[in-house]
Amino acid sequence: MTSLIPNFGLAQSSMVIVVALAIVYAASTVVLQRKLSNAKRMREINAKIQKVTKEMNQMVKNKAPEAEIAARQKEIMPLLHESMKSSLKPMFVVLPIFLVVYYLLLPMLPFAAAANNTKGVQGLFFIVVFITGMVLAITMMIHDRKMTKLEEAASAQNATIQTESR
Repeated sequence: MTSLIPNFGLAQSSMVIVVALAIVYAASTVVLQRKLSNAKRMREINAKIQKVTKEMNQMVKNKAPEAEIAARQKEIMPLLHESMKSSLKPMFVVLPIFLVVYYLLLPMLPFAAAANNTKGVQGLFFIVVFITGMVLAITMMIHDRKMTKLEEAASAQNATIQTESR
């Protein structure tokens, strides 16, 4: 019976080590990204951008003056800039770590050097990091959406309580 996963020219124990390293790397980069960027602020920015974008689309449909649309667009430009800056900041940490692991650490592993199979080790590492990263990114996106809905519900409830107390 053939395996669904190619062996990349590695023994099974070597594959386990590379897969474990890749999963640890992917998980640690997600943690770093979360620590280096403010997820709550990003949710606020994205909600504001979506709200203004919807309003701008309505303005375009209603044939609003170009000056009004441009003014609304200028309103979200600083938010887009902040969002982009917050997204790129973790990459200045994560990318160098990846390059060090990929080009320096992996080729120095004993089984990669002994078997002269650096490309197999690097290929397996890259594939596992990519797949694990995608799964973690989707998981975090779902988590962020749930958190946004919870925050919106809480703020709506607070607004209701405040209007009732007046």
